Amino acid sequence: MRDQELDALLRGAAPLQPGAGAEERVFADVWARVQTSMADGESTPAEVLHGRRLDLIADRELAARRRRRTARLASATLAVVVAGGGTAAAAEFLSTRTGDELTGWEVEAGGSGEVLNLGGTDRSQVFAEVTADIPFAPGHDAQRTWALEFFPRETDSRISEEHLRSWVAGAAVCTWADAWVAADTAGDTAARTAAAGVLAETVSWPDIVEADTPDAIITESGEHLSYRWWVRPLAEAAVAVDRAGVLDAVAHSATCSYQVVPAIDAAPDYEYAGVR
Repeated sequence: MRDQELDALLRGAAPLQPGAGAEERVFADVWARVQTSMADGESTPAEVLHGRRLDLIADRELAARRRRRTARLASATLAVVVAGGGTAAAAEFLSTRTGDELTGWEVEAGGSGEVLNLGGTDRSQVFAEVTADIPFAPGHDAQRTWALEFFPRETDSRISEEHLRSWVAGAAVCTWADAWVAADTAGDTAARTAAAGVLAETVSWPDIVEADTPDAIITESGEHLSYRWWVRPLAEAAVAVDRAGVLDAVAHSATCSYQVVPAIDAAPDYEYAGVR
């Protein structure tokens, strides 16, 4: 058999794939042994060449199996990693919305609406959505954020939508009082009148009226007051342009923290009644 025919026979047994370096080395090694045998004058009957051809094919098949097995293992490993990562991500997410609502006597104590998880992953977004229609005074975005972030992020604590809105509405009223004082200090009559108009409306805000709790506060003199008792005298003082009355209502509100009334807190005629 001529060299060209033998070469074609061996190479036609199993075509090499691009990049298959290991297979190329196997082929070169076998072919080198064949050429050495021929150079030494040894006989190379057809059955010997056929046997070596079969050996070469077997070597190539073994290498191909190993490559396929390695590829399957790599794919399986990647799938496990991706699936595991998705499971971990899902496990870390805790929905703020629980889908639960209080019933019976619990409503009076805890409020109506959906019960929200204070430690939820999407808490900021949900809280903002639930309270989006409650107006804060212009320039008081930081105070809105403070009110929304007031409650500790604890996964074992809950708050109803009603109580969340009531809390945020109370803080919003404080910012309108702050805007009133800022305008009064600056001598801006138009802005003061606009703030007084909003404060007059707050006495009928559902989140102020419906969530109020009668007899929530007992004064030193034994007087029983509701939690939102201060909203009406605040509004009346603002409409009457009674600065001292506005400041007094804010100071004793037990709601208007210095955190939400920066202009009032800076006023020299204001004395905060709470604890800093």
